[in-house]
Amino acid sequence: MNRKLRVAVVCACLVLTGTLALAAVPVAVFPNPIEFGTVPLNLPTQPVPVFLSNTSTTAVTVTSITIAGTSSGNFALYSPSCVGTISANQSCQMYMTFDPSAMGNVTASLVIAETGVTTAITIPLQGTGGNPIPTITSLSPPTIYLNSATTSVTINGSGFLSSSAVFLQNSNTQLLTTFVSATQIKTQIPDTALSNAGQLFLSVTNPPPGGGPATTSVQVIAPDPGINNVSPTSIVAGTPSEPILINGQNFNSGAKVQWNGIGIPTTYISSTQLQAQPTTAELATAGIIQLTVTNPSPGTISQTVTFNVTYSINITVLDLPANDLVWDPFAQVIYASLPSSYGPTGNSIAVINPSTGAVTGTFFAGSEPAKLALDSTSKYLYVGLNGNGSIQRLNLPSFTPDIDIPLGNPQNGAPYVAAAIAVSPTNSHTIATALTQNECCGSPSPLEFFTDSTKLANSVTTAQINQIDFANGTTLFGYLPNILSEVAVTATGGTVTKTWEGPVTGNTFQYSNGLIFTSNGQEFNPATGLLLGTYDVGTNSCCGNSAEVLSNATLNRVFALGQTPFFNSFGITSYNLSEFTPLAVADLSELNLGVNPGPTSKFMQWGTNGLAFILTAGCCGNTATQVVLLQSPTLLLAASKTVSPVPVLKSSSPAIATHGAGNFRLAVRGSGFSPGSVVTWNGKAHSASYVSPTEMTVYVTAAAVASTGTANIAVKNPTPGGGKSNILAFTIK
Repeated sequence: MNRKLRVAVVCACLVLTGTLALAAVPVAVFPNPIEFGTVPLNLPTQPVPVFLSNTSTTAVTVTSITIAGTSSGNFALYSPSCVGTISANQSCQMYMTFDPSAMGNVTASLVIAETGVTTAITIPLQGTGGNPIPTITSLSPPTIYLNSATTSVTINGSGFLSSSAVFLQNSNTQLLTTFVSATQIKTQIPDTALSNAGQLFLSVTNPPPGGGPATTSVQVIAPDPGINNVSPTSIVAGTPSEPILINGQNFNSGAKVQWNGIGIPTTYISSTQLQAQPTTAELATAGIIQLTVTNPSPGTISQTVTFNVTYSINITVLDLPANDLVWDPFAQVIYASLPSSYGPTGNSIAVINPSTGAVTGTFFAGSEPAKLALDSTSKYLYVGLNGNGSIQRLNLPSFTPDIDIPLGNPQNGAPYVAAAIAVSPTNSHTIATALTQNECCGSPSPLEFFTDSTKLANSVTTAQINQIDFANGTTLFGYLPNILSEVAVTATGGTVTKTWEGPVTGNTFQYSNGLIFTSNGQEFNPATGLLLGTYDVGTNSCCGNSAEVLSNATLNRVFALGQTPFFNSFGITSYNLSEFTPLAVADLSELNLGVNPGPTSKFMQWGTNGLAFILTAGCCGNTATQVVLLQSPTLLLAASKTVSPVPVLKSSSPAIATHGAGNFRLAVRGSGFSPGSVVTWNGKAHSASYVSPTEMTVYVTAAAVASTGTANIAVKNPTPGGGKSNILAFTIK
């Protein structure tokens, strides 16, 4: 009996003890133990929830929660914690994280203290440090050209292992990988993966335990397309649509040729050749075209090359070793001075019909004719005779000798010759001549003035001058390369009033409509002393000669003869006079004869649609010359879509002429005139030039007023629009 009682008492004690324990530690923790599993190094876990439950019928106060153990730093409470009062039969939720600092198993303890409980609750903390997840900061190179060979790529970052592997994410293909350090690895991207443009995704993966992938991408781009040349190099305006070949490199299928920034039909031939097809409309008008090639996205655009739609021209070349040329607007012919070396017809003046290129006659002038000058009414032709050291005046149109003007001899005895001759625009009997002792290219000497054969008292000896041009009857401009002089002209000769050294440069100059133009492309206003701008004319390669420049204010055009930056061969580049911008080119490459052309001289306009110049076949003027005649209505008449008005004639000046008078200039005034206007005299086209929308100059010949009567004058404008004006009666008494 006693044994049984003891057993009962023991059981009762055990029950009591358990009850007391529960009462003393009423907080239960879940989970217990707290396990985090395997976590990559230096990558904290997502916060793990931990629950503290009050299992008693009274409130419990948690006074502290700490982490203990040698590896406690790998675990952390993710605030807020459950320190505080937990009501009866209630729970508190908090969070913990695990951030391993080393590989392998990591342990610690979560220690929870309660009010009134001597022994704190201790919960095991367990986790394993695994391989880190790599981090990628950059790639080198970040881009690879399309269709490249197998390419090595360096990946920079952190957390790399010797066991790290690189994969092509697009195909999950493992790539050859080389471990360099924890911050750098290298891989090889095969050429087969570089056949398409776009993003190529790469993943760097560290193996378990822990580990994981990091993703990046390399851009596969088409290389910059490049244009080497275009064939043909130019197309004449007005040509029907025809293909052009663009030769270069790095062209991709789908590449597009752009014509002034607008895509035109393009056929891909190979990575080095494309064929483009400009339309008939795009080839209708002369212009300087900017060509580029663009590869499909994500490709890029090539550098720009110039392609020329050139002016339509007709060229006639005369094998005449001319020294100089002048245009007679009354007879509508060109006079050329020919040296004695031309044989039986040397020492003469050749008369050239520029429309046909025919030499209609030659007239003896004297020994070694060189510089020429024509008076404003084409009554006199002044001819510098280098063999005589004089200037011969010939009466036109018979070419009979009139007077001979000796130029004298300096103290050393060598005769002076005329380096330049200019006739006063208001007095056909007064001339200026720049003298030199070297008929080729020697230093200048005095600037002399003559009325008929009488030398005027005032010579210019203080300025350096070898080229001259009258601005009007009282002002002349003289030029020596880089030095410009203004000369006041009176009945007694000339006096230098201004000199500019430096603002304008070049081998030659021209005065036109109040402005000075030089062969280096400069435009200078002598009235203000200001340089107005510069045309980009470049330089010729032969002997460093600049292009020859010719201006036409009525057309608002400047023309540069030679090789300019806008055409890589010999040609004439047209510029907008007021805007200094290139417009289009006339192709004269057929005159190259396989080599660079020699220097040119006497670049001039004849008629309304013609140009002429002297071309030297060899460099520096050491071989025979040729006379080049060019006709191009579009070069000398800017294309316009503006409808021309019907012109109206109102008056003329003079209003009456006396029969038997010689040549004279007639100003016809009205409205609606254009650079393409044609003047008729008794129903037949007559030599005339455009001055402004309200004025035309008519070159009335002596034959047209040989007898009394009335001449009917009319003006006809070109299409589109246009038409014929009213008749203006002109009286010949």
